[in-house]
Amino acid sequence: MSTQNNRKLSAYYIFGKAFSLLFLAMCAAILISTIFTFGEFIFSTAVFYKEDELPELVINAISNLIIALAMFELFLVINVDEHPASRHQTMHVLLDSAPRFIIVVCVALALEGLVLVIKFSQDANKEELIYPMAVVVSSAILLISLGVFLKICPRPSQDESLVPPTDRGPESSD
Repeated sequence: MSTQNNRKLSAYYIFGKAFSLLFLAMCAAILISTIFTFGEFIFSTAVFYKEDELPELVINAISNLIIALAMFELFLVINVDEHPASRHQTMHVLLDSAPRFIIVVCVALALEGLVLVIKFSQDANKEELIYPMAVVVSSAILLISLGVFLKICPRPSQDESLVPPTDRGPESSD
């Protein structure tokens, strides 16, 4: 019972919960803001739009929603509750959720690069196309690095993840 209270009052637990709730609140704020901005544009403007108004709004909405999705995944990764019975199980949960977050970040970077390519192509900024290409290449390098990490990282099986590792002291040498 005492370890349960110590775990709940530890700085790690308090800051982890605070940051996870902060990321969730920011994700909700971005989502609500994007929906209201899009709704305001649809209901308050005339039938005929300016030539760059709608594409700019859609590109900004996509960027905002990608950021909100990445923040939600970060909330899920940070909000992993540490099980008092087994730290091994917590590591198993993190090894499952952290790659999902990195994949979301890779997809977000790739989509952001694609959006920038479209934006710079429409604005006739051909000399600035190197920046979105760098973003897409960075996304690819991050995804390759994740694959290498998952290949070399030991992954416990489902049966092993539920059983905590045994601690053998110096008196029990076999």
